[in-house]
Amino acid sequence: MAQGSAMEIPHETLRLDNGLNVILIEDHKLPQVVVNTWYGVGSYDDPEGASGFAHLFEHLMFMGTTVIPNSEFDIRMEVAGGWNNASTADDRTNYYDVGGSHILDLLLFMEADRMVNLDITQEKLDLQREVVRNERRQNYEDAPYGSIWLEMPEMMYPANHPYSLEGIGSHEDLLAATLDTVGNFYDTWYQPANASLCIAGDFDAAVVKERIQSYYGQIEAKEAMTHVEVDLPTAPQIKEKTIYDNVPLPAMLMMWHSPVVFQEGDAEADVLSSVLTGRADALLTKKLVYDQSLVQNVEAFQYSRGRGSVYIIYIDALPTTDLQQVEEIVTQTLNDLASGTEKVDGDTLSAILNNWEMDFLWNLEDIQEKAETLQRYHHYLGTTDYVSKDLARYQSVTPEKIQTLVGQYLTVEKMAKLIVLPESEQPSEEATSTEKGE
Repeated sequence: MAQGSAMEIPHETLRLDNGLNVILIEDHKLPQVVVNTWYGVGSYDDPEGASGFAHLFEHLMFMGTTVIPNSEFDIRMEVAGGWNNASTADDRTNYYDVGGSHILDLLLFMEADRMVNLDITQEKLDLQREVVRNERRQNYEDAPYGSIWLEMPEMMYPANHPYSLEGIGSHEDLLAATLDTVGNFYDTWYQPANASLCIAGDFDAAVVKERIQSYYGQIEAKEAMTHVEVDLPTAPQIKEKTIYDNVPLPAMLMMWHSPVVFQEGDAEADVLSSVLTGRADALLTKKLVYDQSLVQNVEAFQYSRGRGSVYIIYIDALPTTDLQQVEEIVTQTLNDLASGTEKVDGDTLSAILNNWEMDFLWNLEDIQEKAETLQRYHHYLGTTDYVSKDLARYQSVTPEKIQTLVGQYLTVEKMAKLIVLPESEQPSEEATSTEKGE
């Protein structure tokens, strides 16, 4: 796409009297529909002393209502040829149903039903609580290097910031969840004014509007909800930490606070990741992997979030890797970018941006991705007309903007470092980790 050209996803928006936001994307290429619902609640909004609750509640949303009991939600959808899934993130929870266009009415009915008629018993809560606890064990505690993602939040965010706890939650908090916690969370956050419903695919908008009004319009509006307000963090809480785990090789994370999603600098951080890693000629990949064979892999990425992003450089080391030497090469490379001693090549930047644009546009061929894209814009920006602006913020990235980003955010003074070493290298039985505070 040429610089400055315009593109949007054709769609229509409306808002019901009870506050429900609706996005309609007609796309008749295939006889398929997506019903995609975002709720403005995520792990950021976990109740005090109940870390992991937003994610646990996502599981409970599949446990039946007073109208469609127990596992009937999945059964009815799958018998009709559809499927569904959901995910919980820091700032939102989304549920999506996919099927032939002939089952759209069923999908709308079931999603509207569980917005208001959820039926949770102690037995269901106990069952899903154990499912989530096992998920924590499998994905974090027992998975090689999985503990990294439990350590990172505590290192980067102050204790009063909800991001300081990983969204999976702790065993203690999950065990402490009660039916009252479930009811209060549901009543507070699962309501029309905190939801955005996107329907994408093969449908007639006039007919669908009537069905939406019929199913959702009768749901009663509730008292407005409020999110906890915290300041954006600018410095890590723990500068250095070493942990020992059941892993075969060392790993190292270098981390910095970075621009929040969609704000100035966020696109530059994404592009910087491709400047540093992921290509044979990327600065860190070339120096660390190909030229000096110091590490087996290096990856850089912007972890964009709504209330405080983190930029991460992840090192997969070798048995012989000198992590101090690797750290010095990384920090020197960043210092050189910030000072202008090392410049981003114009041709390299053009290739990176062309590849990003190609991937972006290719993904928008999928109706589920169209729905997710507009939902993301609506959630974070309050508008759905942002495709062209999204493209433009990447197209406008320059070497000078990358230089400014690195100099402002990715300095040695603002860096946190997490090292993971094999248990066999642990110096004593007593110590399982070492750390150095701010």
